Amino acid sequence: MPAFGMSKPYPGPFIERPDLLIILRQHAPEQIAAFYEARGFPRTAIERIKATCFVTVHIKNRSDDVIWLDLAEWTFTRKDKPLERLDRSYWDNQWDSIKLRQASRSTFGWTQLPDVRDLQPDEPVGGNLVFPGNTDRFDMKLKLPTGIDRQGEPIMLEFRDIECLKEVKAE
Repeated sequence: MPAFGMSKPYPGPFIERPDLLIILRQHAPEQIAAFYEARGFPRTAIERIKATCFVTVHIKNRSDDVIWLDLAEWTFTRKDKPLERLDRSYWDNQWDSIKLRQASRSTFGWTQLPDVRDLQPDEPVGGNLVFPGNTDRFDMKLKLPTGIDRQGEPIMLEFRDIECLKEVKAE
């Protein structure tokens, strides 16, 4: 059965192992804008969203153990320097400044990758990571603790040279 309704070739960079599958999907600003416009977001919110870089992460636990997603254990770099992830507190400040209604805030929150989440065997999770819009390419190192108590051998992975799309790529 295809993971996340996707089958090979996957639509972006991926790591596939017997114990897990991670797929990244890069989105151009116009694609992300269309998604949120269709959900009634006001123009002021759309403009702030379009000024960023969205990467959707899909993770599927294929193991018989618990795998932990903990974004505090992930590092993002651009040209070997730390890259800021625009997290929930950043977006809360953005939404406060334009007085975004609660329904839109909730919708936006549901589309973000959870900060911390346990993935039970055969369980998937997905959501967006957001970076500043002036990001062109970046690397990410992932540490995924394992085991019910997070004491198992961590899974260490790396994606290099991930592109932040500026426009929709031609198929």
